[in-house]
Amino acid sequence: MPGVTFPGRRMGGAAVTGRAVLMTHTSTTHHERPTRSLTRTAVTLGVAAILLVGAALGAAADASATESTAETAVEAPSAVITLGDSYSSGLGAGGYLDDCDRTPQAWNNLIFGSAVTDRTLLACSGAAIPDVAQQVQQLAAIPGAGDRLITVTVGGNDAGFADELVNCLVSFLSCTRREAELTALIGSLHQPLVQLYDSVQAAAPGDEVIVGGYPMLVPDPAVRDDCPALTALLSDSERLMLRRLGVLLNDVIDAAAADAGVESASDEVVDVFDGHEACANDPGDWLYGLKISWTDATEPTTASASPQWDVVSAFVRDSFHPTANGQAGYAVAFEEAWDAR
Repeated sequence: MPGVTFPGRRMGGAAVTGRAVLMTHTSTTHHERPTRSLTRTAVTLGVAAILLVGAALGAAADASATESTAETAVEAPSAVITLGDSYSSGLGAGGYLDDCDRTPQAWNNLIFGSAVTDRTLLACSGAAIPDVAQQVQQLAAIPGAGDRLITVTVGGNDAGFADELVNCLVSFLSCTRREAELTALIGSLHQPLVQLYDSVQAAAPGDEVIVGGYPMLVPDPAVRDDCPALTALLSDSERLMLRRLGVLLNDVIDAAAADAGVESASDEVVDVFDGHEACANDPGDWLYGLKISWTDATEPTTASASPQWDVVSAFVRDSFHPTANGQAGYAVAFEEAWDAR
């Protein structure tokens, strides 16, 4: 979730149980920053290269895609294992294979291109910190140990951002009235995140752990105000609040990573998505704004105490999650963090 994570089908950080594990083996800002056109151009070119590589998975590699991965082939990890929530499972990209919204289109299957052939996707939509730490589907399911990259994105569901974002979208009252409460809740996540990152390292000694933050979900209204996917639903003050909370969440993730002695890709994620936040649901946006899904909105996949909420969450299933370009953007961000470690 920049600022806010909208974690997926299981809303509000509810516990995730009974989820199948998909293991794929293929052959194939946090501080606000001014726009930097050269950086954005470079990032866009990097995303284009990642998309070319992703299109070539399982087929003959395109010549330009092969060239784009040549430099990373020597330094790439032996394998990539991805833990976390819907921002790692691939929600937003489509082609979901299970109730965790795992998909072959997820950035786990794009990062490092053909230089990595061993990939394990354990992330699950709706996962909160305890889910990653305790579920057999994630931490306990990490296979073996070695010279691999383990990535983690989690924290948005614990902060209750899904509930709050929906509240901002549907309430007649401004959701800014809850900013102080949400600020305190986000601040309380520091120690649980440190403990989780420590647990990941203990479960996979010898592997490199890089944790990720979240992009700013919505653009600064002073920079990009005309946003058809947001304008009628979010006021400027609400959009600014969501960005402030997103900055805070990434800061908490960074501080926890530093205390645990692991790398953070929060800066890279925010930079990559700068200028591509949810706004108009056009190709330039790498995050969906409000996106209505009619196909399975009346068929919630999990039982809960609030069936109406399940239906609402299904209707907005992919909203505020990375598109196909956004998945490629996440791959670029984590590659940059890997190179900079």
